[in-house]
Amino acid sequence: MNEDLEQRVELMKREIDALQVTVTERSKPWYHNVSVLISIIALLFSFGTTLVSYHRNNIQEIQNARAELRGLLQRMAALPKENVEIGVKYANDPASRNLVSGFINQENTFLVRSAAELAKKLSRKWVSATEYYAIAVALQAAYDIAGADQFLNYAIYAEPDFNVEISCWRTLGNLKFMEGQPQAGRVQYQRALDIFSKYPQYDPYTRASTNVLTELSWAYSEAASNDFASAIQHVNSAEKILAPLPKSPGVDGLKSQVAQARELISSGSPPPNPIPGSQITIPTPSPPANTQP
Repeated sequence: MNEDLEQRVELMKREIDALQVTVTERSKPWYHNVSVLISIIALLFSFGTTLVSYHRNNIQEIQNARAELRGLLQRMAALPKENVEIGVKYANDPASRNLVSGFINQENTFLVRSAAELAKKLSRKWVSATEYYAIAVALQAAYDIAGADQFLNYAIYAEPDFNVEISCWRTLGNLKFMEGQPQAGRVQYQRALDIFSKYPQYDPYTRASTNVLTELSWAYSEAASNDFASAIQHVNSAEKILAPLPKSPGVDGLKSQVAQARELISSGSPPPNPIPGSQITIPTPSPPANTQP
């Protein structure tokens, strides 16, 4: 009897101990519960792995897009050269020249639209001002004036260097004239002339040559809108800028460009603006009337 009672008491004590353990575990804060902590750590590790994987995939996609954009821009940059070579190769075959040039223009249109879509998908910090400007120039060549205007503004707000910025202001000025907004174009050209307030470190020749090209570009744009009087005024301004500079091959070259611009504009039928960007290409000046070619 005593043994049976002792066994029952012992069993009850065990049950009470078990209940006490259970109650104690339930009353512990969650951060004292090892199993809960392990579950939380596992969850955080899973989140961390997912975030790292997403970041790596995102960076890889950006790198792939950047590589694709560079490839498109390199191909676009080669097309004008090919177009010139086609003109030389088929100089005596206008039909073939026009046909092949048409194919080149189609390729440029396709490439620049692809490049523009890609650049818009990328964050602004991943596309340089130079790349935006290249797309803008190609869009202008594809007769997408609104698109060119948009990407020129992208380039301006992408912290461009001096060369890109001056090219953007000149090209924007010319575009506004082409859009029938001459007053807006004049505002952009004036910004181009004022650029050295932002870049005061350049030497006198760089300042003079840059402003001469801006004045000549402005002159061609005015002439294209049939304001020949204003065009000649800008040619005169370019001439005045050059007057105090000492004689040098660079100055002589600029003077010949000014003379050529005056001749073409005075003829009443100037060519399309040859100075949309930072460089200028002017046809060789005609020989004086009293000399033989």
